[in-house]
Amino acid sequence: MVNHTLTTRPFSRHRRPVDTVALGTAALLLLTGCGTEPKAKEADVASIGTPSPTAPIGASAGASDTQRPQLRLDSSKEEVARLWNAWSACLEQKGFHNFQDVIKDGWRVPVESDPALPAARAQCESKAPLGPPELDRNRNPRYADDWREWIACMHRRDYKVIPLPDQDGYNVPDGPIPPNSLQIENECRMEAFGAKKK
Repeated sequence: MVNHTLTTRPFSRHRRPVDTVALGTAALLLLTGCGTEPKAKEADVASIGTPSPTAPIGASAGASDTQRPQLRLDSSKEEVARLWNAWSACLEQKGFHNFQDVIKDGWRVPVESDPALPAARAQCESKAPLGPPELDRNRNPRYADDWREWIACMHRRDYKVIPLPDQDGYNVPDGPIPPNSLQIENECRMEAFGAKKK
């Protein structure tokens, strides 16, 4: 079973490609905030929503966040890559050079296990994009309802994900999944969290 966690960290899925925003970006979605480590416990764990180097969706924006780039729910894959590559470039300027060999979704991802990363990350926090506010439970008063709508939408489209009780994501059951599962995920995310219905 693959676990999909609604965090804003930049990790890809292992069973199928991920669009980090729409990100789904990853994504989004990837996806999306900054501070704690992901809940990854198995090789098959994946993050969705918008990427972020420091905290999961649900972490509230702090005073230092006012200067950070803000991703939108509909940010393009190219925009996400541009903003995260600016963050990666900052890490390099601060002396961090350990990036994954494979470029994911158009941008360079640092090796999280490198002990030098926290110091460089702290110096580049102002460059790290914030995830879409709709995916932040502390900034979206409708987060719980929107999240349930997102899951229900995927179920209506025969993508039978198993929601996590903490509303941080879902598990993909073993067996076949729709070939357009990423499209379903992204379209349902926009339908459930998107401003057009607000």
